Amino acid sequence: MHGIVSLFTTYLPYFVLVLTLLVFVHEFGHYWVGRRFGIHAEVFSIGFGPELLGWTDRNGTRWKISAIPLGGYVKFLGDSDAASATHDEPLTAEQRKRAFFTQPLYARAAVVLGGPAANLLFAVLLLTGVFYAAGEPYSPATVAVQADGPAAKAGLHTGDELVRLAGKRINRYEDIQDAQFLYWAKPMPVEYRRDGKLLTGEIAPQFCERTDKYNNTMRYGELGMDQLIRPVVGGFTPNSPAEAAGLKVGDRLEAIDGKPVTHFTYIPELIGDKAGQPVSVTYSRDGRDYTTSLVPEADKVTDCTGKEKTVGRLRIRPAGVTEFRSHDVLGAVGAGVSHVWGMTTMFYTSMAQILTATRPVDELGGPIRIAKAAGEASYGGWVGILNLVIALSVVLGVFNLLPVPMLDGGHLAMYLYEAVRGRPLGLKAQELGLKVGFALVIGMALIATFNDIKLLLR
Repeated sequence: MHGIVSLFTTYLPYFVLVLTLLVFVHEFGHYWVGRRFGIHAEVFSIGFGPELLGWTDRNGTRWKISAIPLGGYVKFLGDSDAASATHDEPLTAEQRKRAFFTQPLYARAAVVLGGPAANLLFAVLLLTGVFYAAGEPYSPATVAVQADGPAAKAGLHTGDELVRLAGKRINRYEDIQDAQFLYWAKPMPVEYRRDGKLLTGEIAPQFCERTDKYNNTMRYGELGMDQLIRPVVGGFTPNSPAEAAGLKVGDRLEAIDGKPVTHFTYIPELIGDKAGQPVSVTYSRDGRDYTTSLVPEADKVTDCTGKEKTVGRLRIRPAGVTEFRSHDVLGAVGAGVSHVWGMTTMFYTSMAQILTATRPVDELGGPIRIAKAAGEASYGGWVGILNLVIALSVVLGVFNLLPVPMLDGGHLAMYLYEAVRGRPLGLKAQELGLKVGFALVIGMALIATFNDIKLLLR
């Protein structure tokens, strides 16, 4: 019940705001390219169904906001439906010059491509602005290896720097996390640098499924390694025994029960079985060492095998390790394009895995999950909302490029057929394709909605 209440009170307003913005960007891409070719747009609608608000501009285009905020469309002259699929009304000779279906093949393809391209360009522009103003977030790909984990079994040591993983170049630690998300079962070839030498190996990840604080299911391949972080206190969580014992932000942990703390993620290994038991902590502050005694808080966790256990926690957060690379305008554009390309390849890889049953279909999400994500992003302030807008803009763009009739990619596939064969696909074949495409889109929507409802009722 709480999830349903939150949907309408917290999530829905952000969902409508974000989706409206992205739909406008997408449809404006179609509209803008169409205008460049002299095609007349009769209707530009945000949403479907009855018109709530609208006006007609001097070019005769009706701009409107409709009752169902789950998409939008541009209806060009000569189209008898919002999908630009048919054209059956009679037109004058002058109108035919400005109709969509009478345009050359390259013009029609450009108009169709304009929507997805606008979403991708919008994401690049947002990222470019962020990277130029604040710098590009960068976390070094130097790792801390957990004892007896998959990485340790593959021969990696703490302090190694990953160069390639699963056949992809590793430029920052976030690239490792992307690989964990995409490849959770099959062995990954790895290249890493140690003492200036390039070494190779193969990591067999352990499948892991976790539920976050928002009840979202996360599946990934546990590699048994973390980012190498200095053992410096960056903050405390509520009821921290470390804070109660006198530690302060900026203190560096030197030893626990006499064992050196070499990196932050080594702390759980030192106190994991010490919940409720006093431990001796040595830390440095302003060049001097201090020792105190504290009792780690007990916390229940579930490992990748689903087994629940109790571990000790100091309830401290690490000091920030993310660096920010400064860019000029061209560098920021390049970084923006690189990030959007990475998100695009992740999307298509994930979709291919769903279609080949190597990734469960319950990861498909619909409007409710998007609304939930929008609400959760709001807790991160404008940065959280901005990250969501960028991610969803990329998803909206690349999803519409799938070669499925009813989507932009389906139209492009038909235009490719026309370019190769020298004639359009037959009307019966087009009608069959639209029916199949409609069934596929509705099927995906039903599966996504079913998944959304299950998530909401958790």
